[in-house]
Amino acid sequence: MKNLKNLFFVFFFMLVSLDQALAASSMSLTATPVRLGDDFSIRLNPGEKKQVQLKVRNGSVETIVLESAATDFIVAEDGFTPVAIESTEADNRWSLASWLTLAPAQHKLASEEVATVNVLIEVPDNALPGGHYAMIHHRPVNAAEAETGSGSGISQRVGTLLYVIVNGPINEEAYISQFNWPKFLENGPVDFTLNIENQSDIHINTKPVVKVYNMFGKQVANLETEAKNIFPKSERDFAGTWSKVWGLGYYKAVAEASYGSQGQVMTATAGLFMIPVKLILAILIVLMIVAIIVISIKKRKNSSSLGLSSTEEKTDEEPNDTSKEL
Repeated sequence: MKNLKNLFFVFFFMLVSLDQALAASSMSLTATPVRLGDDFSIRLNPGEKKQVQLKVRNGSVETIVLESAATDFIVAEDGFTPVAIESTEADNRWSLASWLTLAPAQHKLASEEVATVNVLIEVPDNALPGGHYAMIHHRPVNAAEAETGSGSGISQRVGTLLYVIVNGPINEEAYISQFNWPKFLENGPVDFTLNIENQSDIHINTKPVVKVYNMFGKQVANLETEAKNIFPKSERDFAGTWSKVWGLGYYKAVAEASYGSQGQVMTATAGLFMIPVKLILAILIVLMIVAIIVISIKKRKNSSSLGLSSTEEKTDEEPNDTSKEL
């Protein structure tokens, strides 16, 4: 009987845990836009104010209470993933969170309801020119409890990256630090990668293009890559493929990427020898075999012709010998 009670409690605990897990997995939040101001549209002077709006939707089946907050962030090593800086004492040249006021900071949302968050940006009089960035995130007020338990609260947090440009003397400097283009291939396709480093005071948006020229200087390909934002003092990788399979000779690749308010262009050059060695050897072997066969056939024909000629000569000589005997 005691064992049955224990089994009942275990089964009941499993059902409760499963119910909580399903409830957590049904949580669905959507923040729009994902990025705001990344197109350099929010440009402010020191001391200036501006208000923007964000939206968040409750896609779950239950009514929830959301909390909105702003934090600074740094970019992970991949150059893309934002990592929130929870400490307010962190020294961040690109800080923006302390300039933001969110109203309201909490929302009670029914299923499929959308809330509007007003964001007031107040640029200090002594703000440094260049880019300033913050992450405005929304999460259920019980997310902290969830994080200490199953950890589901972490996945429930969604948000918007806010980009603000403070006008003034802004340094714009970026370059291609690596251009990985193969030096020798027997055949394609040709895979390549680029690494671009941004040393500017502002984020840049760039879309590298690789132009390929043959040994006669004629352009034979124009390879575009995906456009990406690169935050200040960070770098990002770009990749692409030239679909050419067969080629012969030297091909020069020139990578170009424009950036900045003045349309600056960074470039890098690399070369490729494409020589299908195995194919050439196979063709040569086939030609040699064909040549050997042709020569052999000719020799046989010549031998046959010589043999036939000698036989005819002997036949012509036999009557003469007979006449002499007579």
